[in-house]
Amino acid sequence: MNHQSQAQARATGRIEYIDALRGFTMILVVLQHVALFSWHVFGHVTSVHDYLIQFRMPMFFFISGFVLFKAGVTWDLEQVTKFFRKKIPVQLISPFLFFALFVYSTGDNLLDSINDEAKRGYWFTYTLFEYYVFYACTRFFIRKSWASVVLLVLGLITYIPLQFILPLPEQVLGFLGVAQWKYFIFFVLGTIVREHYHRVESLLDSKWLLPVCIVFYFVVNGFYGSLPDIYVVKWAIDLFLSFTGVAIIFSFFRKNQSHFTRDKVLGHSLQYIGRRTLDIYLIHYFLVPRLQGVTIFTDHPMPIIEAAASLAVALLVIGCCLLISNVFRLSPFLAHWLFGAKYPATK
Repeated sequence: MNHQSQAQARATGRIEYIDALRGFTMILVVLQHVALFSWHVFGHVTSVHDYLIQFRMPMFFFISGFVLFKAGVTWDLEQVTKFFRKKIPVQLISPFLFFALFVYSTGDNLLDSINDEAKRGYWFTYTLFEYYVFYACTRFFIRKSWASVVLLVLGLITYIPLQFILPLPEQVLGFLGVAQWKYFIFFVLGTIVREHYHRVESLLDSKWLLPVCIVFYFVVNGFYGSLPDIYVVKWAIDLFLSFTGVAIIFSFFRKNQSHFTRDKVLGHSLQYIGRRTLDIYLIHYFLVPRLQGVTIFTDHPMPIIEAAASLAVALLVIGCCLLISNVFRLSPFLAHWLFGAKYPATK
């Protein structure tokens, strides 16, 4: 991290390229939803999304863990209570309001939607809250020197598809979103990278790590269809593809952080989106076009053209989300209870 970024991080508690990276990842989320709901390309043709999906959600949870970790925080009862008092409105109450409204607008059954593992798309904040519970409980009950090890082990365990193993009713598994626990390992990785940031920087700047990650990612993807159809092999390969994808994208933003500062158009735009990810996430499901019978990209696969079309629609949707968000944010009360914004300081 350069001296300017260090000073900015100390002053605001934020790292500019991390905000930009979060904005970039939010664009990927909306991009995929456009491809899924508008063009219906998933599961039908090969597309760029087959590769983006390998690191998109892992990166989102990695960033969530990265920004959560604060050096010197002791996870005692007071800290845990304070933390969840702050997180419950933002992670559960506000998303549930948007979720219920969306379910009503689509005519779906509310109870069935709650027990659906994807929560009609609104699973992310719910799952992230569960990760906060896993993390806080581990930090509370386990000695500090062992907490990271326990979290890593728990992350590897939850990467296993527990929804097929746990002896629980299907509705309970769906309600808990057990299928989404597989990303917890990346959340944990984010906290560890933040805790040992200077050591990680040294590793990423070494002569061997990034080249190995880049070669592994592209070579394995190139021959993925020829890999043995053995579950354990595919499980390990998928995990390492996500790890290497996250390492590559994280390194790209870190090494090019001078291009993602607030005084650059690209950096300012991505940071703004990055600081409004919750707003965009909660609103965008109402705006993504749900086109029926559109088969142009499945009948005539054009990965680059489809990606460009999806990006154009995604940016339009994000722009509309930001406009709607800013209207809601005119009210400090709504800004706080819908998007977790702090009340403005009074004189």
